[in-house]
Amino acid sequence: MRLERFMIKPNHIEKDSFLWNMAGSMLLAFQSVIMLMVLTRVLGLADAGIFTIAYANANLFLTIGKYGMRNFQVSDVKGQFTFYEYFLSRIITVFLMITVSIVYVIYVGNKNGYSTEKSLVIIWMSLFKAVDAFEDIFHGMYQQKGRLDAAGKAMTLRLGVTIVFFSLGLLVLKNLLVVLIFATFITGVLLIVFLRLSYKPFEQIIEKNFSIYNVLKMIKICFPLFLGSFLSFYIGNAPKYAIDSVLNDELQACYGFIAMPVFVIGLLNNFIFNPMIYKMSILWDKGKKNEFIKKIIIQIMIIIGITSVCVVGAYLFGIPILSILYNTDLSSFKSELLTLLLGGGFLALSGLLVTVITIMRFQNSLMFGYMIVSILAYVLSKVVVRRYSISGAAVLYAVLMAALCLTFFIILGYGFKKKEVLNEEKD
Repeated sequence: MRLERFMIKPNHIEKDSFLWNMAGSMLLAFQSVIMLMVLTRVLGLADAGIFTIAYANANLFLTIGKYGMRNFQVSDVKGQFTFYEYFLSRIITVFLMITVSIVYVIYVGNKNGYSTEKSLVIIWMSLFKAVDAFEDIFHGMYQQKGRLDAAGKAMTLRLGVTIVFFSLGLLVLKNLLVVLIFATFITGVLLIVFLRLSYKPFEQIIEKNFSIYNVLKMIKICFPLFLGSFLSFYIGNAPKYAIDSVLNDELQACYGFIAMPVFVIGLLNNFIFNPMIYKMSILWDKGKKNEFIKKIIIQIMIIIGITSVCVVGAYLFGIPILSILYNTDLSSFKSELLTLLLGGGFLALSGLLVTVITIMRFQNSLMFGYMIVSILAYVLSKVVVRRYSISGAAVLYAVLMAALCLTFFIILGYGFKKKEVLNEEKD
């Protein structure tokens, strides 16, 4: 079968891994952007606002489904856990993801006066993103086995087809909820199809044994990573939750529009960094500290460079382009856009630091940083947004991301210091 050969063909693996991971990551990052562009033109700002908060909530719940496990799985170079154990843990976490999303909608919907349709959109958006969680555990295994190219191809094709079906569905049906239900079933079927096509090279090389004890042990070990990921998304989306609580769906949509470029920085950084995770894991495992630090510094400089280019580009062209993309006049939000992009630089840097700390296996320390900043977000968000509206939301986002980076640098320094002490004790 031609498509199957395309999925698993082993030629040019390193090049294909970079290109297809980049393509898939771009589609994932711009999925909501494309959907919002169509949605705003077909249904208007109010529905765009509902979509924005639903997508934010679904990504928050997705952290429960993924459980912060991808980098741990990829960097499990010694095979501490089998793939079947990773897969069983994912079934548990996705079940929790859906359960939490339903409970959340019932509670917050009553508190904020959600309509039935808005509540259902949030629940179905969570089901839509649950497919990403199931896909991720397979693609983590592909990457661990040196076939990030197969994962990138499968993700790119699934997301691309799903976005097309969603957009066409909106144009024809003109109903967000109905189209979202339709898109969820489509993306689920595509997941099954592309996994069947890409899984064959791994059938004979993965261990098929599993232990429930190990599954529970893994869930325990990765809990700090999950909590950190969950709190990270909460912190990043705290301004949106505050807008949902004290403002309206139209302003929610406008904030979502100007916040879109923020993720470009993290996306561009991930293109370069994701393929390096396994190599950095090997360096750390072999005790090559200087080379390990050198790669961290290089990545930090790349983030600074990408952020600077994005800020300058946004200053010159950002508002006109975004206004055209979303068919909305955003001329009064230029300073907010630049502030959010600065926060995006801090977001990318914090993501790098989390990955490095995970490779070093000091992930337990991450939760303290996340908890401190999430408390800060909870205390300040409604107060700031109620008083300063979207301007306050943008400044709040940048401050929270900067606070995360500061705490993670402290944890990183602690990790290196502790490693040196352990090495001295061995000697």
